[in-house]
This record gives sequence, C-alpha cells and structure tokens, in this order.
Amino acid sequence: MRKLFDRLRPKFEQGGSHAAYRGLFQLLDSFLYASPHTTIGAPHVRDANNVQRLLNNFVIASLPCWLIGLWNLGQQTSFAMAQVGMLEAPGWRGAIMAALGVGYNPQDVIGCFFHGFLYFLPIFLVALLTGAFWESLFAQLRRRPVDEGLLAIAWLFALVMPATMPVYGVILGMSFGIVVGKSIYGGMGRYLVSPVVLGFAFLMFSNSDLFLGVGTWIPVPGYEEPTTLEIAIEEGGVAALLAVDYDWWQLFVGNQPGPMGITSALGCLLGAVFLIFTGTVSWRIIAGSLVGMIVTVLLFNAFGPQDDPLFQVPWYWHVAIAGWAFVTVFIATDPVAAATTNPGRWCFGLLVGALTIIVRVTNPSLFQGGVFAVLLASIFAPLFDYFVVERNIKRRARRVRAEA
Repeated sequence: MRKLFDRLRPKFEQGGSHAAYRGLFQLLDSFLYASPHTTIGAPHVRDANNVQRLLNNFVIASLPCWLIGLWNLGQQTSFAMAQVGMLEAPGWRGAIMAALGVGYNPQDVIGCFFHGFLYFLPIFLVALLTGAFWESLFAQLRRRPVDEGLLAIAWLFALVMPATMPVYGVILGMSFGIVVGKSIYGGMGRYLVSPVVLGFAFLMFSNSDLFLGVGTWIPVPGYEEPTTLEIAIEEGGVAALLAVDYDWWQLFVGNQPGPMGITSALGCLLGAVFLIFTGTVSWRIIAGSLVGMIVTVLLFNAFGPQDDPLFQVPWYWHVAIAGWAFVTVFIATDPVAAATTNPGRWCFGLLVGALTIIVRVTNPSLFQGGVFAVLLASIFAPLFDYFVVERNIKRRARRVRAEA
C-alpha cells in the first residue's frame, strides 16, 4: 500500500487533469501515513511524532468512551423496544441485525454494542465525508496540502451527537465547524475555538429541537426518556435520581441516556490517563477544570437556595452526570484553542470548570454547560497567555535592571 501511494503521488501533485482529486488524495494519504516531506536545513528536531499522530491520540484515548457509549445506547434502545412492544429495529438496521442473527437482549453486551454501532456509523461517516469535502475544497483553492486533524474532529463530533441526529443536522454542524470555525482562519493551528464545540453550538442554537425534542436520546419512536441531568433539574436533584433507581456508580460507568459517546466518566478517566501519559495534553487544564468545578459546586452548596435541590447536588454527582468529564478531557484540551502557557492553562481550566456548573445550574435550558463553557473560555485563552508573557517580560526586565 505504501508503494502504491508513492507511485500515485506524482500524478496527483503535478496538477493538470488530476488537480480536482489532489485534495482527496492528500487527505487519505495523511490519514494513513506520515508526511513524506522532511526538514532539510538546521536547526530542527527529529521526532517520531507529528500533528496527525498527536490528534489521532484523541481518537485512541476516547475509545473507552466510545465502547461504553455504544453499549449503553444499544442497551437503552433494547429496553425501550421491549417497553413499547417493538420486535426489531426499523429499516436497514433491523435487516442487518436479523441477517447476522443479533438479538435485542439488553444483557447481551456484544449485541448491545453492535446495535449502538449501527447508529454511530452513519453519523460518523457523514461527518467525515462532509469535513473531507470542505478540507479538500479549501486546500484546492489555496493550493496547499490538506490539513491534518479531520479524523479527530469528525470522530469527536460524532460522539457528542444524539443517535437520532438526522443527516442534514450532521452536515450543517460539521460544515459550520470546519468552515467558520477552522478553514476561514487558515486551518489547523490558527482557529480560535474548537470546530467540534462550534458545530455543536451552531446546531444547539439553530436547531435546538435536535437536542431538546421529545425522544432525542433513545431512537425508539414513541418512547421518551430524559437524561439524568434533566431529571435532576426538573424533578428534584439527587433524590429524584435515586428514586428512579439511578446510583452514582451506574452513572459514573456511563449507563444513562445521552449523546452517543460522552456518558461515561470512567471512560473519560481512562482517556485522560492515556493523553497525559503520552504528553498529548496538559494535565493542568484537566486539574484546573476539576478544581474550578468542585469550588463552584461547594459555593453553590453553601450559599445557594437551600430549597433548590439542583444547587445542593454534590460535586461528585456532577462528575457522573452529563458531559463535564468528556468536555474537560477531550474538548477543553484542544492543543490549538486552549491556552499554551502553564499559568494560562490553569486559568483556562478553572474557567471551564466554573462556567460548566454556572451554566448547568443557573440556566437549565442549556444543560450541556460544558460545551458553552469551553466556547466562552476559548475566547479568553489568548488573553491568559498574553498576561503571562507580559508578566514574564516585565519580571526579566526588572531583573536585568537590578543586575545592571
């Protein structure tokens, strides 16, 4: 395969009749292999890592969330089908499961995962193809190679989507995230806000029914199951969750309604360990978000309305419900949109954690507070880094004057 790509590369890079396909070829080549171009002049550092491998680490790290999320989706869907008396999944999904002899037993882990996978796959493929179209188009117009990172963006975007997201919603969200959030700023390394966050926010504000409508989270017609955060908001905090037989460990593992890949705090913890161990992300952002979240929750517990159960939810329950853990580990740590200085990373993480709880508790209509927290914090990231750099410059200037 490597030899085949090497033989085809000159034909696609020379332009002419192959110019229309050059972007797609470069996109596929960057997915599979490292760039063939090397730095000739010194100084430079030789390293096996590159931008594509760095971003692919996010995909690898999110695999526990993906596995647990698809199993959870399949199990939730199988339970719902049993309650409404549905014998098989509608359309092509039911035909595939019947052909392969896969049943709808909620206790069958493999069967539940495969059932959930049939909902994830089309959303991911549409997101990937939509992003590939825009990346190829902009690369062609600018006469430059296709940017790295599309696989990670499409993957994370698919994970934050509900299983009922229609094709047009995926196309709209990915198009807005790639074009407005990334390409118009010059591509990888230049955008201000994560394309995943921007695409999600665009869909939330422009087509909120895709996330807040009846039957959003479990793809069974006529069946409605609220998320655990909606139960806590609308029915009475932790007591309401316990009343419907949710316990903390079940929610921490990720067995709850929600977007396809963000329900498992356990999966996020495993992913965080991998990302930190490989040096892909800064632990300061994750730690800062945790500290900011805990401090804000404790302040709400102490000074919030005592008769409002949402203000009295303990911090460890906030970890297990909704998407704070996923957003902190995989979205807030975006190597482009996040702060890059160590003090700035602490400030950025603290702001993400605090804003997540503030949005979640004080504005329940936008209960996925983590996404909007990252959207707001990303605006301040350059400011954090600016103040850190300016402080260091002034400190060194004072030291030089003192030594003189």
